[in-house]
Amino acid sequence: MNLQVIDWAIIAAFFLLLVWISVSTNRLTKSVSGFLSSERCAGRYLLTMSQGMAFCAAIGMVAQFEGVYRNGLGNSWWGLMFMPIGMIISMSGWVTYRYRQTRALTMAQFMEMRYSRKFRVFTGLMAFFSGLLNCAIFPMVTANFLIYFLGLHESYQWLGIHWSTYHLLMLMMVGTAVVLAISGGQVTIMVTDFFQGVIANVACLGVIFFVIYKFGWKTIMDTLEASGSVDVSAPVELIEGFSRTPGVSMLEPFSQTSLPDFGVAFFIMMILQRIMQTGVWQGGAGYLTAARSPHEGKMGNIMGGWRWLVIAMTITALPIAAYVLVWNPAFAADLVPVREAIAGIQDPRLQSQMFVPIVTAHILPVGLLGLFAIFMIGAAVSTDDSAYHSWGGTFLQDVVMPFRKEPFTPEQHLKWLRWSIAGIGAFALLFSSIWQLKDYILMWFQITSSIYVGGAGCAIVGGLYWKRGTVQGAWAGMLTGSGLSVGGIILKQLVPDLSIAGLTVNGLHMATFSILVSIVCYVLVSLLTSKGSFNLDKLLHRRKYAIEGEHVIRNEKRSRIARTLGVTDEFSSFDKVVYYGMTLWTVLWSAIFIVGTVYNLIYEVSSTSWKEWWGIHLGILLGATVIFTVWFTLGGIRDVFRLFKDLKKPSRDTDDDGWV
Repeated sequence: MNLQVIDWAIIAAFFLLLVWISVSTNRLTKSVSGFLSSERCAGRYLLTMSQGMAFCAAIGMVAQFEGVYRNGLGNSWWGLMFMPIGMIISMSGWVTYRYRQTRALTMAQFMEMRYSRKFRVFTGLMAFFSGLLNCAIFPMVTANFLIYFLGLHESYQWLGIHWSTYHLLMLMMVGTAVVLAISGGQVTIMVTDFFQGVIANVACLGVIFFVIYKFGWKTIMDTLEASGSVDVSAPVELIEGFSRTPGVSMLEPFSQTSLPDFGVAFFIMMILQRIMQTGVWQGGAGYLTAARSPHEGKMGNIMGGWRWLVIAMTITALPIAAYVLVWNPAFAADLVPVREAIAGIQDPRLQSQMFVPIVTAHILPVGLLGLFAIFMIGAAVSTDDSAYHSWGGTFLQDVVMPFRKEPFTPEQHLKWLRWSIAGIGAFALLFSSIWQLKDYILMWFQITSSIYVGGAGCAIVGGLYWKRGTVQGAWAGMLTGSGLSVGGIILKQLVPDLSIAGLTVNGLHMATFSILVSIVCYVLVSLLTSKGSFNLDKLLHRRKYAIEGEHVIRNEKRSRIARTLGVTDEFSSFDKVVYYGMTLWTVLWSAIFIVGTVYNLIYEVSSTSWKEWWGIHLGILLGATVIFTVWFTLGGIRDVFRLFKDLKKPSRDTDDDGWV
């Protein structure tokens, strides 16, 4: 289905909103700390909504579509493994809380504070190089998505010249992201991301309810139930790479152990990646330092687990709808235009990426199609501007500044930050124009991020939590992890179908291996070279080094349970309700996952029981999603007004610019 007038009107109104926010916030950004971290004035709800959109990339959605189409509702079951990990990470403030305590503006600045200036320069270079490659394919995938989702022609003629739609769209999306990032820095990014988050919630809820309405719950469940016994030799599938694995059910997670790329092992390796990337990956670095206080940032991360529910359900709903459309004969007529659109794509990898977006464009009604379009456009812009802002800041703060003998003036600093961001956008545009992706999008993300995370993760975690970590250990872990990751990228380009002992090696395998090896090197070398304990209290501004006003002590007595769960003196009564609520939520679902897994390993569970379970599980999540959407939206609006009020105050520290 092509977009109608009302859909285009919705898209046009969205871009006018971005222009208004860009102009308004530009006037409020007058300092380096404001540009990089919004003067550390962001409240928890603003962080929750905005940071959710900063990491909800259109390219990430497309990548998830690829995986869910292959494992169906198994994605939701095995994803429950992340819940206890996510709870521990968010409630402990893993990495992010202590990093905020250091008051560093970038992670490499922390590296100099903890280790040495030379190590700062090297990690800054690795972070910049890793992030540059990671975000450089954003325009490529986004442009392809928009072409096939909006039903655009591959080229247009103007002034007697044929203009490539692909390149024009990349230029438009990169240009929009760069303008937003350089206008008001982190302030503009956070406010635009918040409003995009509100739109995303409405669009996602609309899509979920429509999918259920169009296909019917019973039809969806019956089609998924039949997936484990389909004739895989029948020419039903539209894409060769989507051929079914015999005996793998889209309904029953325990039939999916034979999936080569998105099976159980995929989720286990992703858990390790989640632990090592939290607070370490600098793709949204401005959010790591933007909180009003370390505690406020911690609360924002805790509520972020609930904020992701609506997006996660949408990521599941659309590939499931695509599967039902293909494999249920009742929708053969709806499949005809989809088949024609897929046949027009020659590249099998591009067919894989664009399959679910094409189906989505053909099933959504007028109005909802436009709303979903601006959600995806907003997801692309929000991630792009955060990435360009982060990596542009990393380049200037951690690659250029360490070589200067004296700091920039505030005016010079802001000018060169903006030029650095524009340079990142230009590189992404050029890279996407010439690069060919030879792996799944998710696998590319993992291997490129591990260039930095694979080596820096151990140095950051060790530097924040371990007094015995040394400069030599940090160098050993960094060189090992980064070297293995770079070698993995080169090897994958030279041998796309690389396999070892019958296992096809992908980017996630390589990333996991590099992280494990780097951790071992960091620990062993640190133990061999340690000559004393590092003063973590001074680094983290604790005890006698505490900064006045940084921590609000409420002088409330805490029970033993509260202390065990990590409730500090900074928690208000309402904070405790939220904290315990998230704890209970996580414990219940985790217990269900553990008991369900053990039971399935002992007894055979019928498909009828699985259908009943999915109805209960997804029904509860959908109801909770509606409540969280209203709650976080109202709280975010309050935080936006507070942010504007705080930024209008004249007090600004011009020396707070990342210079050590």
